[in-house]
Amino acid sequence: MEYDEVRYTLARQICEALKFMYLKGLITPLTGNISVRIEDTILTTPSSFVPRVRLKYELNPEDLVEVDLFGNIVRGGRPTTEIMMHLEIYRSCEKCGAIVHIHGVYAPLLTSKDRDRLFLDTEIKHILKPKICFVDEYVPRSEELAKAVTDSVKNGCEIIYLQGHGVVTVSENLGIALELAELAEVIAARTIVKRLLDIAR
Repeated sequence: MEYDEVRYTLARQICEALKFMYLKGLITPLTGNISVRIEDTILTTPSSFVPRVRLKYELNPEDLVEVDLFGNIVRGGRPTTEIMMHLEIYRSCEKCGAIVHIHGVYAPLLTSKDRDRLFLDTEIKHILKPKICFVDEYVPRSEELAKAVTDSVKNGCEIIYLQGHGVVTVSENLGIALELAELAEVIAARTIVKRLLDIAR
């Protein structure tokens, strides 16, 4: 089944975003995932745990998977192993058009204890003003993780730090969700560096 123009454009953007995320150190060759809503279906990255493994930064539009809001396959093979979390979010958030999940270097180190000491620069505080939340450590791909992240989204969160895991960001479109994902890693890095500087002074 060939893509229509809208799906092909979105699929190409997802593949380009994965290359960007890999080069930025936000994902590893087999981790991280993206999804985009197209009316009543979701276009998402495939699972890395399949017989013919393709690295995230090698993916082509034809490698992506399309599912309905209940996880039934519309096109492609096996979706991301975090598909439960993506679908829970979309079913509970009508305005959510894209989800980005990264691991990064610094973001997994933050916990809810850092909530009130995040280093937010002036542009973040006064212009972007994303709502940031934290969830405790849960087993990846679990119902508990999916519920915790979805509950945060229901509360208006756009950046969700997953303790010991990474970050999930949501937005109306992929561009903003990707921006928030990189921003989350930048915030984490600055927060940790500032904490070390404060200790050294």
